[in-house]
Amino acid sequence: MTSKRILVTAGLVLLFALPGCRSAHVTSAILYIDQQMYQKAIDVLHEGLEYSSDEADAFFYLGEAHTKQAEEDVRDNEFLAAKLNYTTAYDYYRKAKAVDPSLAERVQESLMYSYVLRNNDAKNEYQGQYYEAAEGQFRLAYACLPDSIAPIKNLARMKIQIATDSGENQDLYLEALALLDQVLVENPGAYELLSDKANVLGRLGRKDEAAAIYDQLLADHPNDAPLLIDIANLSKDQRQFERSADLLVRVVGIYESDDDVGNDVDVYFLVLQAAGLYSGVDVHRYATGLDLYEKALRLESVPEEDTLLQKLQIHYKYGDDLEKEAAAETDPSRQAELQQRAREQFEKGVNTGNALVGQYFESVNGFLFLGLCHGKLGNDTLMEENMVTYRKLSGEN
Repeated sequence: MTSKRILVTAGLVLLFALPGCRSAHVTSAILYIDQQMYQKAIDVLHEGLEYSSDEADAFFYLGEAHTKQAEEDVRDNEFLAAKLNYTTAYDYYRKAKAVDPSLAERVQESLMYSYVLRNNDAKNEYQGQYYEAAEGQFRLAYACLPDSIAPIKNLARMKIQIATDSGENQDLYLEALALLDQVLVENPGAYELLSDKANVLGRLGRKDEAAAIYDQLLADHPNDAPLLIDIANLSKDQRQFERSADLLVRVVGIYESDDDVGNDVDVYFLVLQAAGLYSGVDVHRYATGLDLYEKALRLESVPEEDTLLQKLQIHYKYGDDLEKEAAAETDPSRQAELQQRAREQFEKGVNTGNALVGQYFESVNGFLFLGLCHGKLGNDTLMEENMVTYRKLSGEN
C-alpha cells in the first residue's frame, strides 16, 4: 500500500512538472482568489516558486492576486496599500509575459481592466470637482499601467486648470511641472508632455525655456493645431504679436482643410483674434487684419456690432497712418499715391460705419468713427451730424 502511494505521489509531481501543465500551487491559488482569500493565494504561489522559480502561471496569478487585493484596498480607502499592490501586480505580470510570451494577451487584458477602472473613477471624481479623490485615482491608474502617460498627463492638466481658475496659483503650477518631469524622465520624447511642460513654464514666467521647447516641437510637428495655439498664446505673452497672428492663421488653414465640422466655430474666433493682432499698433498689418475682419463677417449669420466696429476703426487707423506717411513723403507721385490710398480707407470706413449704425442705432463709437471718417473726407456736415449723435449717446450733451 505504501509503495502504491509513493508511486501515485510521484506520478502527480511528474504530471504537474510537465510543460503546459498547471502546478498544484497555482491551482490552489486560483481557488483562493475565487474565494477572495488573496493573501493566501499570494503565499501559496510564493511557496510554489521555491520549487519552480520560472513558472509563468505563478507570476500571472500573483499579478491577479495583487490586483484583486488592490481593488479591495481601494474599497477600504487604503490608497497607499492599493498603489503598492498595483505596482507589485504590474511587475509580476511583466515577469509572466517575459517567461511565456503567449500570455501577453491575457496580461494586457488584466492590466487594461484595472487601468480603465481606475482612470474612469478618476475622471468621475474630477467632473464632480472632488480633486483630491481624482488625484488619488489618477495615481492609481498610473500604478496599474505605468506604460501609459495619460494618468499623469491628466493629473498635471487638472492641476493646471485648478491653478488657472484660482488666479494663477504658482504652487499648483510647480506641482504640475514636477509631475510632468517625473514622467519625462522615462519618456523624454513624449510630445504631449513636452507641450504641457512648455505651457506650465510659460505660466510660471519662464518664457525663454518654454519657447525653446515649443520651437523644437514646432519643427517636429508643424501641423499640430493645439500646439500652434499654445505657441501663439506664448508669443502673445512675449509681445510677439505678429508671430502669434501668423500661427493662428495657420491653425485656421488646418481646420478649414480637415473634415471635422466640430472646429468650424473655432475658425471664427481664431480669425477675429488674428485680425486684432495684425491690426494692433505694434504690427500695423492693417490690410491683412481687414481681410480677416471681412472673413469674420462672412462667417456671421448676422453682422456683429463688435466686428463691424473693429473693421471701421481699422479703416480709420489705416487711413490715418497712410495720411501721415504721405505728409512725410518728399516724392510728389508717391505722396499722391499714399493720399489716394488713405482716402480709399476713409471711404471704406464710411461704408462700414453706415452698415454699423444702420443696424445698431446706439453704437456710440460707431457714430464717433463714422464722423471721423467723414471729417477726413472733408464732409463737415455729415461729420457734425454723427458727432452730435455720438455726444448724445455718450451723455456729453
